Amino acid sequence: MIILIIYQIDKRRDHCGMDTNSIRRENLRALAATHKSQADFAAACGTAPSVISLIISPNPKRNLGHRLARKIEEAQGLPSGWLDSEHPKENGEAPIEVNFLPAALAQKIANYRSVIEIERFDVSGSMGPGSEPPEINTVVETMSLDASWVRQNLVYTSVDNLKLISGRGDSMSPTIRNGDPVLVDVGVVSIEADAIYFFIMRGQLHIKRVQRDLDGLTIISDNDKYQSIRVPADREEDLTILAQIIYWWNGRNF
Repeated sequence: MIILIIYQIDKRRDHCGMDTNSIRRENLRALAATHKSQADFAAACGTAPSVISLIISPNPKRNLGHRLARKIEEAQGLPSGWLDSEHPKENGEAPIEVNFLPAALAQKIANYRSVIEIERFDVSGSMGPGSEPPEINTVVETMSLDASWVRQNLVYTSVDNLKLISGRGDSMSPTIRNGDPVLVDVGVVSIEADAIYFFIMRGQLHIKRVQRDLDGLTIISDNDKYQSIRVPADREEDLTILAQIIYWWNGRNF
């Protein structure tokens, strides 16, 4: 069962005097966010990825102890005790007093976000015969996702490229159902791997699975009531890839 994880603001962060474990955890999350992955961060700190994950996951299973905290500070070029101290926040998010850090690290920490706001557009990708593109792309709401969960569970080109649309129709059922919110990566505009894509074909919007082979593409519906569509290599330009589907939330009405 796929579960939507919405970030809940920890009210303790609205007040000073957080306990040392909470302070270390928040600072460690900010440091981890400056690396491509938790595995890269753990390697840079000389510890195991599982140790970092247990500390900074949305549901942490352990605290950051004194010895490991000092080891990480040394590995990251930070002064001893940096992880133990609260740093001024801007809008409850990124530390702003980082002038003593190396410029690249300071910039990455300044860009750290514990919550990612993703725009939801009034756009539906057809899981059927196709749908007309809207005349204007309108943002109807935003969804807040826990940044740690996004980094750990999704593969994407950039956080800024993540958008929400809706799926309409039954051709991708039971994978994606009619009305499901669909998370797309608009940074993917070509078919580099077999995946589910959001694309325009013959002026119509579609959400379908696309597979590449030596002779072109095959557009596949997960619902076996719909036939696959072959697109020969010399007709691939008939498809305009708008995004890759990277996540969706299944729902049913009872």
